[in-house]
Amino acid sequence: MANIILAAIMLIVVFGSVGFIVYSLKKRPSGLKIILLGINITLVGGIIAVDPNSYLAGIEYLIVLSGLLISLIGLTKED
Repeated sequence: MANIILAAIMLIVVFGSVGFIVYSLKKRPSGLKIILLGINITLVGGIIAVDPNSYLAGIEYLIVLSGLLISLIGLTKED
């Protein structure tokens, strides 16, 4: 039961932070900066996913997916 609560809290935090990042990046920086941010988030999530000592109940794969989505948003942004 504690793992489910922890996973739900982590899921809310991850999607909340991704939503905040996407909302704040709508108008200001260039598309290249957004792409680089998405790549960095993808790399961090990948490192967490590969680490054998960490188990976040699948949240690490959602971090990777959110990084990919942020990179796609950067690709669609016109400079």
